[in-house]
Amino acid sequence: MAFPGIPNPQEVGIPAPPEEASELLRAALKPLVDPVDASLHAVLEYGRLLMAANTVTNLTGAKDWTTLIEAHILDCVLAAKFIPSEATSFFDWGCGGGLPGLVWAGIFPERHFHLCERNKKKAGFLEEAAASMEFMHVDVHPTQGEESIRSVDPRANLLVARAVEPLPKFLRRLYRPTVPRMDIFLMAGPSWERDWEQNEELEENWHLRKVDRYLLGADRGDRFTLQLRRRNR
Repeated sequence: MAFPGIPNPQEVGIPAPPEEASELLRAALKPLVDPVDASLHAVLEYGRLLMAANTVTNLTGAKDWTTLIEAHILDCVLAAKFIPSEATSFFDWGCGGGLPGLVWAGIFPERHFHLCERNKKKAGFLEEAAASMEFMHVDVHPTQGEESIRSVDPRANLLVARAVEPLPKFLRRLYRPTVPRMDIFLMAGPSWERDWEQNEELEENWHLRKVDRYLLGADRGDRFTLQLRRRNR
């Protein structure tokens, strides 16, 4: 089924975000941008569009502002502190409903974002949301990652992903010769370390260049960003 379109948020009863959750985002954005207001507005507008679209098609399990911000949007904002400064063009593999791609696009208007999502309804939302927010620095690719990454022009210099699939399975997919070599930036939960240690082929094939940890909240625990580069064989 095709994406039915984003309904008017007011008409479907999307309330204003709670002040406490908005202030969490404001505090998280301060190390990234100055002034904060434009980025905060863009990120909250994305959340508003996502929640409105979610009333007509299932894009995310987060049904309220607090869950969406604290479990998802804040996660992307906190992870953005560790993005390599030299990354100027991103390929978001499996962008889903826009995490992290559309959140980061709201924070970094000077960088370019290629959002890859094979699910047609989710890709339709990404296209409509990017157009609604007038994100001229965003392109949406409604295909498999392996297909679209070979045709991206200009070619992205950082591949990013958030919780696409288990780490060993995902890295095996990226190790295929059909996938161009580029630096990898992954957002992961605590299980990544166990997966890494229990799969010798990962260390044989990948150089784990940098690991950063951040706390998503007392109730949500630690999250990690992993920066990897494929080894020469």
